[in-house]
Formats: sequence, structure tokens, C-alpha cells
Amino acid sequence: MTGKKIITHILLLLMVFALVIPVGTTNAASADDVLGSLMSSTTASERSSGGGGVLGKLFNLVFDKILGPVLNIFGNKDTSTNAPAPSIPLPPVSGSKDTVQHNGSLKGKVIVVDPGHGGTNPGAVANNTREADNNLAVGLKLRDKLVQAGAKVVMTRDSDRTVAAKGSSLGQELQARVDIAERNDADIFVSIHTNSNPNSNITGAMTFYRSGESSQLASKVQSALINQTGAVNKGTEAATFYVLRNTSMPSILVEMGFISNANEAARLSDNSYRNNVAQGIYNGIVEYFINR
Repeated sequence: MTGKKIITHILLLLMVFALVIPVGTTNAASADDVLGSLMSSTTASERSSGGGGVLGKLFNLVFDKILGPVLNIFGNKDTSTNAPAPSIPLPPVSGSKDTVQHNGSLKGKVIVVDPGHGGTNPGAVANNTREADNNLAVGLKLRDKLVQAGAKVVMTRDSDRTVAAKGSSLGQELQARVDIAERNDADIFVSIHTNSNPNSNITGAMTFYRSGESSQLASKVQSALINQTGAVNKGTEAATFYVLRNTSMPSILVEMGFISNANEAARLSDNSYRNNVAQGIYNGIVEYFINR
């Protein structure tokens, strides 16, 4: 037995006799058991902010102030409870609404953005808002995001106007939009619209597609749009709208929400929400091209 251990045991035995015998305790314990018990009590007291009564304070005094420093019982471990806990940064949340522009990820892609209606055709009008205005505002924001990612973006219109010559029929107006996509050999065609329904309680966003590969584009855009905006998810659906059935590239028509619903109309008129809609469509487009 080492000299330190002998001294420790002697001091502990003396303390035990002084504390235990006067209170009539008849239980016996070995010096090693007592040492383990006292060390356990001390360790527990370090986790407690309430102290341990008279005995606890006595044990702390003996071990922390006398035996510990003299005999190095606890080694060099720092048991201070006042040291601040290290700050550990949390990992990014999966699916979070980030606005990274994916610079260069769309380089070489030609994307036609088609804000529906315009000029003498305002589209749906309700709750003091016009569909054509919503479509153009979101279309321009989408254009800027796509350009930052390296895409060549062709707008069918970038102001409140019709696309075909003045006095043209609806068919000619729609064909003029298709012609722009075909003439520029677009990789995808994205038409932006605002929905309307006689039932003003209906809300939500939905995406229509032509067929084939267009369904994949629609699925990516719809999912990203709902994730970004939190709008009611009305899903995707095949449709035969003129601009979808007459374009040769993957084509979708996004209905951003219902202008006939007062709350949704207000959101669609809000610049921040419009930016979220554009970001959602953009995210879906990037996802589509990355996973092709």
C-alpha cells in the first residue's frame, strides 16, 4: 500500500469514528467502502446546486480543500460547474426555404417564361386585383432568378401588353406565345397564371402539364412551390390548354392561387409572397434539370 493511500485511509477512519460513533451507528464499513461512498457523495454534490447539508459541506471541505489538493485524489480533471457550455451550431434543416440562386446550374438552358394575359386581356379580376398583374410580377421575379443561375430567359411579355399584334384573335395571341418558344428552341416553357372559381372558399396552387416529360417538370415545380409558399396543394394534372398542346418542349402552366378568394388574392398582391412563388417555381426548375 502506498504512502498516500495509508495517509488517506487513516484520515478517513478518524473522520468516520468522529462522525459515526457519536450518533449511535453500529454499521461497520471498510476504509475502501467509506472512500468510495465519500467520493460518490462528492461527485453528486458537484451536479447539485443545493449543497448537501452539514455533512455534505464537511465532505466537500475535506476532499476539495484538503485531501484533493494535497494527495491529488481526483487527478487534474476540471470539475468546475461555472464554465460555459460550448456553443455547437445546429445543422441546416432539411427542406428549409433557402434562397440560394444555384449560380451556373442552368447555364446553357433556354427557358421561356410566359406571364399569362396582359394588355386588353386582364384575365380574371376579383378582390380589386387583376390576374395579368400578378402573372407579370411573378414572371419578372422568376426571370431574374433564372438569369442569375445562368439560364437564357425569353419572356413572352415583360410589360402590360398583348403578345400578338393589336386586334388579333385569342387564338393568334396564344399562338404568338407558342411561336416564341419554338423560335428560340426552348428547353422548357413555363406559363404563369392565377386561378379563379365561383366558390370563393377555394384556395391553393396547382400545375398543369402537357404529357410525357412535362409531368416530371410539373411535379418538381408543384412540390417546390408548395414547400416555399405553404399554399394548399392542389396537385398536378394533365391538360390540353393551347400553349401546352402546341409546344414541342416540356411545358407547364402554373396556377399560383385563386384570385377569387379574398385572402389568397391579398397574398398574391404582396411583393414578398410573389417572391416566394417565384422562388418556388425556380427551385422546381433547378431540381428538374439537376435530376434529368
